[in-house]
Amino acid sequence: MERIPKTNKECYALLDKMLSEEDKQVIIEKGIEELHFTLGLWIRNNWLYPQSQEETEELLKSFSKEPQFYHPDDCSSIILNAYRKHLKRKTQRCRAKVCPASLV
Repeated sequence: MERIPKTNKECYALLDKMLSEEDKQVIIEKGIEELHFTLGLWIRNNWLYPQSQEETEELLKSFSKEPQFYHPDDCSSIILNAYRKHLKRKTQRCRAKVCPASLV
């Protein structure tokens, strides 16, 4: 098992390595609702449940300015929502490099 991420950037890096480009595109286009019992469950079982409440709260601090303890279902959704935003930003940056807005 890979190590448990401690920050949002570590989460993004691990998810980037785990997921195919097709999976990432589905997350961007369709959102995370359908991932609750698949990738969301994997995150809960491998990243959240093995940690103490304090460790999970520390991880969530990297996602939110006002961290508080949530149910693990909520935590995995917070992680997946943030990852989706991360993917969208990456995609926008890539598009901007290929076709600057001044040329559109």
